[in-house]
Amino acid sequence: MPQKSRYQHALRGLALVILLAIFVGGCAIGTTRVQINHEPLDRVENKKTGNILVKEFVDKRQDTQHIGNKRNGFGMVLGSIGTEEGVKLETLLTRYFAEAIREAGYNTYIQGTQQAGQVKIDAIVDGEIVEFWLDLYMKVWHNTEVKLRALNPESQAVLWEKDLKSDQSNLLWIGATEEFEKVIRESLTKALNQAAKEFASDEFYGTLKK
Repeated sequence: MPQKSRYQHALRGLALVILLAIFVGGCAIGTTRVQINHEPLDRVENKKTGNILVKEFVDKRQDTQHIGNKRNGFGMVLGSIGTEEGVKLETLLTRYFAEAIREAGYNTYIQGTQQAGQVKIDAIVDGEIVEFWLDLYMKVWHNTEVKLRALNPESQAVLWEKDLKSDQSNLLWIGATEEFEKVIRESLTKALNQAAKEFASDEFYGTLKK
């Protein structure tokens, strides 16, 4: 084989090794920061009325620093997925679930805002984030679980409780950030739509009027 051909062959081999290394592990190393948002919520027709105060949710997950794993082509965990810099998951989900309560028809106020202290509150809603996690291997999937409670604003007695769970899985193509954000967005939207229906239910509304 001529020397030039051997040199070209060696370069092609080196390029193949580099590409394989990137596929197997390179793309999974480190922490990827993703944007967490949701799709427009389903419209609730049987809207209710009242004033709801939403307390900031509490993150009860074991790993509160990350929201998912990244794996290489062999399934080994080599990296993590996290929220955007400076974004707290509990603050974000508090705001999103407040939107679900608002879609159910209620006037909704987040604790600590100026408006929250100017109205008579019918109930306080709080939440515990039990699971908010993404993982991948051939597919990419995301699980959401949030425990919601409604409390009497005076006695703090529990009026209502609900454990909401949702999940979503999609075919994994190249492990791009957009794929992670898409599956999170779809899983979270399911949970928020479910929450809006629960808040608009006669069961929930009846606890406020007792």
